[in-house]
Amino acid sequence: MKHHISETRAEYEDLYHGHFSRALAEWAINNMQVKDEASGKKVAIKPTPFEDAMAIIKDNGVNVEKAHQYTAWYLYNMAKADYPKTCPTNEQRALFVHETLYDPDGSPEAVLECFTAKMCNKGVTIFWEDFL
Repeated sequence: MKHHISETRAEYEDLYHGHFSRALAEWAINNMQVKDEASGKKVAIKPTPFEDAMAIIKDNGVNVEKAHQYTAWYLYNMAKADYPKTCPTNEQRALFVHETLYDPDGSPEAVLECFTAKMCNKGVTIFWEDFL
């Protein structure tokens, strides 16, 4: 499918094989928002730092392959932003990471594809060269 994407996206794919890099995950996480129940307005989440998220994930019995670690970090924080009622606890977020990454009829690379589609639908340009 690389002939349907930009050269810089193709370079990113070659480097990270369909996964989040640390820089891309950090950018995505730092732009996540959740609806504030009191005001009804969108507010930035309080991101869980990489080391903390990985420790929480591991402490909840989820082993993440090294190649998937930044995708797992993104997913952990995404669960906070997009599923605050479904995944309000660390344990639930860790299980969400596991079930998403290791879905038997899915693929870990689908997470990046979904993120890319979400950004496209919102009109947000991803400058892939910033993440090479």
